[in-house]
Amino acid sequence: MSSRGSTRVARDATRMRRRPRLALAAALLAGATCGAGAVAPGALASPVPHGGGGRHAPVVVSATPDQRLDAAWRRFGNTGGGWHNRGGWAAADGTYSTRLPGGQIAWLFNDTFLGPVNPDESLPSRAGFVHNSIVLAGRDGLPQTTLTGGTQQKPESLVGATPTKPPWDPDGANDRWYWNTDGIVDGGKLRVFELAQAPSDDEPPFNFQWVGTDIATFSHDLRSARVTPSYDEGNVQWGVELIRHGGYIYIYGVEGVPFNKYMHIARARVGHLVERSWEFYTGSGWSRDPTASARVLDDVGSSYGVTPVDGYFVLTTSNATLGHEVYVATAPTPTGPFTNRKAVYTAPEGGGNIYAPYNIAAHPDLSRRGELVISYNVNSQRIEDLYANINNNRARYLRLRFAR
Repeated sequence: MSSRGSTRVARDATRMRRRPRLALAAALLAGATCGAGAVAPGALASPVPHGGGGRHAPVVVSATPDQRLDAAWRRFGNTGGGWHNRGGWAAADGTYSTRLPGGQIAWLFNDTFLGPVNPDESLPSRAGFVHNSIVLAGRDGLPQTTLTGGTQQKPESLVGATPTKPPWDPDGANDRWYWNTDGIVDGGKLRVFELAQAPSDDEPPFNFQWVGTDIATFSHDLRSARVTPSYDEGNVQWGVELIRHGGYIYIYGVEGVPFNKYMHIARARVGHLVERSWEFYTGSGWSRDPTASARVLDDVGSSYGVTPVDGYFVLTTSNATLGHEVYVATAPTPTGPFTNRKAVYTAPEGGGNIYAPYNIAAHPDLSRRGELVISYNVNSQRIEDLYANINNNRARYLRLRFAR
């Protein structure tokens, strides 16, 4: 996962970052020890000071499935993703969301299976596939229609290359393609972070590697995007979470090493996200040097949420080694320290070939006061499991409730 490189660390980190398609290194599941330079989980955090304007840090008192959202997405996928030919969104990972000017919600997805879905919720072998897509939803977040590139008869990835074969096929890799991370409206336009991928010399299905980070700026109708190169120094994949706070957009990233992942933090002035004028958190201050970015917290997932809640900042994440728990920690500032980490939910889908949770994302635009909606992805190490039951590749939604 090095900058524009193809080192062994790059390949190991990418293996750990992305969804487990056909197989995963057994060491991940065995709970192997941290790699070189890593520390024990939570060791980068320091005791939490009093903060949040004198308030107590939020405490999760319950974490329950959001059955309304789960059912809405299942119905949306089973009925064709809002397309007349029933060939729209069927399932995907990624699952980021942001509110657009005017109030609609844009859901941002990575690898996307397209319909039609069979009546028994299996997927035909001829089903379409693109590397990224958007689903437009109403103000309530309930999905309405699928946006891809190309046409409904011949869909393509919304940004970047479209596969002629799925990437887990030994001959299916493109020269370069994009996976989304988070998005935010800045300067009146939707801007989405894109992690560029390219083939590697590894054995399938891990014959790809991260090669850089770009930002896609979408047109107002979301049908086209202009891509701008962003920061890829320092082995950090930026944009897994974006929040607006105090005149800045805070940009959260992940640095992966074998058997561990680290949080990094940068910030950009509101309205200047696509410029190379960011500041990077060093652990004690800010620097314009991206290589000065500090490891803020270890044992985070490949994607995680950071959300303002009642004067504090709530981290929602999985662990770095594909366990089955959702964790919550809190901090008095956007840069931490994130402490009081605890498991609040165990994904019932996890076990056997099925991996859950991973790629946790927060959805504050859909959350009520005293609550936070989050999602986690589900997948299998056997692609046959997805075709047999496409629910094995649909996100699940949770509603976290905090003590008053």
